[in-house]
Amino acid sequence: MSKTSRSTFVRGTRRYFIYFFLSIVLIVLTVSASFEIIKRTDLLKLEKISIDGESERLSYHLEQDLSAYFGINLYRLDLELISDSLMTRYPIISEIDIKRRILSSLKVKYLMEKPFAIVNFTDGKNYYTTKELKILERVNYGYLKRSLPIITTKLKSSDFKIGSVISDSLTMKMNDYLLEVLQVRQDFQEKISDVFIIDNKVYFREILRGNIVYFGKDNISEKIDLFLSYNNSFTSGLYIDLSYKDQIVTRKADF
Repeated sequence: MSKTSRSTFVRGTRRYFIYFFLSIVLIVLTVSASFEIIKRTDLLKLEKISIDGESERLSYHLEQDLSAYFGINLYRLDLELISDSLMTRYPIISEIDIKRRILSSLKVKYLMEKPFAIVNFTDGKNYYTTKELKILERVNYGYLKRSLPIITTKLKSSDFKIGSVISDSLTMKMNDYLLEVLQVRQDFQEKISDVFIIDNKVYFREILRGNIVYFGKDNISEKIDLFLSYNNSFTSGLYIDLSYKDQIVTRKADF
C-alpha cells in the first residue's frame, strides 16, 4: 500500500470515529432532552394507584398516603425514597415494590411482616412483634385478627418506638423459649394464652382454663403430649409442673 493510500485510510478511519462519537453524543442529548420533556408534560401526571396486599386496612392507608402525589408527573417521583418512607411509617411492611404504569398510574405490591407474638407492656398497651422482637403495630390497629401468645413484660411502651427491637434480657428469654416450644410443636400455639417469667423460670398460661404450666427444659414435645392427654380433666386455677420425667405435679396456683 502506498503512502497516499495509507494516509487516506487513516483519515477515513478518524473521520468514521468522529462521526460515531458525535452520533452517540447526539443520541444521549436527544434522550436526555426527551426525558426532561416527559418529566414536564401534563400527560403523565399520577391519576390512579393500584395496590396489591393482604390487608385491606393497610392498603387503604397506603392509598391515602400516596394520593398526596396525585397531579405530579410520574417521572418526577422518587419511587425508592417513597418506598423507604412507607416502610418507616409502617414497620409491619417487610417488602414493598412501587412501579410506574404508563400513562398515569402506580402499581404497588407489598408483603407484611409475620407477627409471632403480642408483647404486653406495663402500661397496658399491646404490640405485635416478630420472632426477632421487632415492634410492629398496636394490637388495636386492626391489621391482624388471629390470636397470638402474649408475652408479659416489665417494660413500658413509652421506652420503645414502632420498628425498634426489644433487647431486654427477660423478654428475650421468654421469646426464645416460646420459639423453642413452637418449633417443636406448632400446634401448641392455640393452647397458649400468655407467657410470663418468675424467678427466672418461664411459664405458660393455658387458654381454656387459665392454668399455669411449667415444662422445664427437656423433652418438650413429650411433655406437651402428656399435658394434652390430661388437660380435659384439670380444673381451673392450677399450677401444673411437667419438669419431671413422665410425671405431672399439680397444686393450686398461688401466683
